[in-house]
Amino acid sequence: MTRTSVAERAGPTDPGARLQAIDAVRGAALFGVLLVNMYNFGADAPEWTDLVDRTFSTLMHSLFETKSLRLFSLLFGLGFALQLAGAMSRESGSLWFYVRRLIVLFVFGMAHALFFDGDILMEYALLGLILVAFSNVHRRILLILGFALLAAFPLGNLIYPESDDDLAAHWEDSLPLAELRLDHPYLGSPMDVFSENAFAIPPPIGSNLQSPESSLAIFSMLLLGLYVGRTRILYDVAAHLPLIHRVFAWGIGIGAASTIAEWWLSQHYGYAVFTVTTAPSGVRFMGDMLFAYGSTALALGYGAGIVLLAQRGLWQSALRPLQNLGKMALTVYLCSTVMFTTLFYGWGFGQLFLMGPTETTFYAVMFFTMLAAFCTWWLARYRFGPAEWVWRSLTYLKFQPLRR
Repeated sequence: MTRTSVAERAGPTDPGARLQAIDAVRGAALFGVLLVNMYNFGADAPEWTDLVDRTFSTLMHSLFETKSLRLFSLLFGLGFALQLAGAMSRESGSLWFYVRRLIVLFVFGMAHALFFDGDILMEYALLGLILVAFSNVHRRILLILGFALLAAFPLGNLIYPESDDDLAAHWEDSLPLAELRLDHPYLGSPMDVFSENAFAIPPPIGSNLQSPESSLAIFSMLLLGLYVGRTRILYDVAAHLPLIHRVFAWGIGIGAASTIAEWWLSQHYGYAVFTVTTAPSGVRFMGDMLFAYGSTALALGYGAGIVLLAQRGLWQSALRPLQNLGKMALTVYLCSTVMFTTLFYGWGFGQLFLMGPTETTFYAVMFFTMLAAFCTWWLARYRFGPAEWVWRSLTYLKFQPLRR
């Protein structure tokens, strides 16, 4: 009997064998990531005081900020878990396929970072390499360690409070938007943008570990994704429905309670997560703990809720656009950046710092709707998204079949 080569057995997953519920969750997370990224271009400034603007801003902070990134990172961890499990189960040397996949992802991230300095792909690629060391760690330890690392943000803020330089940086960020537009590199040529964003390559994964979206926080979600993949909960949803129901109920409940408590601290003590806070250290630590674990609980609740909806026949058609978006997550992530940089940068419409929360949310919804229509059209004709096809072909050093 001839042995099948490693390259043949290490081929990409058949698109028809994908877990539809996971794709739907990933698609939903992508909207939150897009919305939060777009708010970084002026919609989060304190100048927008209109009631409608404040309402949209509050909804973004309460429902999507950090929560979407948590969920997106968990799903990347789940994907890494599946790839890593496949690599470890094959004969010696096949782990190289997993490593090569991360190398290609890192290159994608480098190109993406030149357009948008908030790239997350490079960080996923580097942390995915570290994830190899946890491939044989007991599942319970993965779960405990994943949740324990979330405390790095509140503990780091307690031990290393903001310095005067940090306060000065926040003060500069609060300058009038019209003043911030003056000679801003994003309103210049493409080379001005690339030169400004080049500092983000490579990502500083070892710095600012007390940030709520630091590499430690992202790695904690990768570990939880590895745990979900190892337990195979989503491979047999029917057998795990009671657990998924509990995750949904507790996640939404704890997340909502934490959000309300965090808001109360902001109203009575001046607590804030991403800006300068006037709250005393004890209150700040309490608020940071609420934000770190409440955001994670809400993200898990979101994911569990979508998985439960996907089991209902009436919802399957409604979730199909999200599934298509999730199947083309890399393409959607990159295309989202092309869309909002064209809107905000000087090479496009130059709307940097000119749009408030209401307009920004409108454009985010419009871009996402356009991407959903594109993904539906594309997947009716092709097996993979264009970026996914390039990723797979470079990973396996062989052109993958694209047309259906």
